[in-house]
Amino acid sequence: MRLTKQTSQALRILLHCARLGRQTNAGEIARATLITEHNVAKLVALLVQGGFLKTMRGRTGGVRLACTPAEIHLGDVVRLTEATSVEADCFGETIDCSIRPLSPVNRIFSQALGAFTEVLDQHTLEDLMVRNPGHSGDAGDEIDRLTMGVDIPGMLST
Repeated sequence: MRLTKQTSQALRILLHCARLGRQTNAGEIARATLITEHNVAKLVALLVQGGFLKTMRGRTGGVRLACTPAEIHLGDVVRLTEATSVEADCFGETIDCSIRPLSPVNRIFSQALGAFTEVLDQHTLEDLMVRNPGHSGDAGDEIDRLTMGVDIPGMLST
């Protein structure tokens, strides 16, 4: 399964905020994650709506995590940023076509998506912050690599 750029960027924003452990702003996030400030603003709004970030208004306002990294489950982030169902379509046809009556196709796709997000539900943002076993650098190296625009290997694509 291939996740969208939006999911990759949302995770990078959350990782950046988790690493900082303090309030930040869209400009700082954009510079650190190499995401345009426009896209950061759109994703921050979505992540606030999803309960992952909270914003503070005013001259010293900004954004920060709404909860601890251990409370942010990857499955919840994916459900917020990705389509929540998979359905075989009729290639743009507006009328019913022969594939719709084949309900096992859509049932199988739905089960596969459920299994995928079930695995992601077992992992949190905190898990992404832990360095890889055998990695000689410190834990911050892995987070810096992730937040500087390199996606999580084998999971996300841009």
